[in-house]
Amino acid sequence: MRNLFVLGLIVLLLSACVTEKVYKPRDPDRAAELNAELGLGYMRQGQYRRAMSKLEKAIEYDSENIKALHYKAELHRRLGQSDKAGEYFSLAIDLAPKDQLLLINYGVYLCGVKKYDEAIDIFTKSLEDPLYENKARVYENIGLCRLWQGKMNQSESAFHQALAINPNMSTSLLELAKVRFDQGKMREAYEYYNRYIGLATHTPESLWLGILIEHGRGAKNTVASYKVKLKGRYPDSKETKLLKKFESQGKL
Repeated sequence: MRNLFVLGLIVLLLSACVTEKVYKPRDPDRAAELNAELGLGYMRQGQYRRAMSKLEKAIEYDSENIKALHYKAELHRRLGQSDKAGEYFSLAIDLAPKDQLLLINYGVYLCGVKKYDEAIDIFTKSLEDPLYENKARVYENIGLCRLWQGKMNQSESAFHQALAINPNMSTSLLELAKVRFDQGKMREAYEYYNRYIGLATHTPESLWLGILIEHGRGAKNTVASYKVKLKGRYPDSKETKLLKKFESQGKL
């Protein structure tokens, strides 16, 4: 009986050792790269928990994998974890100080934490790089950053520069439609908005703006259509709540 007990204890100990064994890939660098790309894919799909798991695994395999550090910084930014985002952006930039995409995303992060001038400085340096191709996106980022900063003229100018390079920059079109609506320039607001809806999928924000613009133009059927879409697709959005408030007050 004693021998059986000892044998059973040995089996249990061996089982514990097996469960605690850490998997080590033959090629850690390749494994890190694959996990980083999987993490990015999950992040784009909005599956943030899975994305975090893959990115942490990538960094476990290679703590200096720039993509993994970059994507993890961006994931923390999207999750509203500003301190963590800043930490991982710094780690990535220390390793790749000339990576333009990394720097631009860092600029977006800086805008989000209200470090506007630092962000604009990064964006401006990207524009000075003759090899960087997506300058329309940089101008659009400058426009958004200046908008959040409250510098409306500079914001509008940047959106125009983005569209001069690429007429299909949907965010710039939507923001300029808002500007023209606020200025009471309904024809121009409609023109920008009409170009926007030909390029982008509606959001609660864009549907609400569409309702306001079309109401100003007296297009009752289009207003009714946008109302149905807003209430049906985004019943819990702040824009739907605002619409119901306006309707109850007889404003729409």
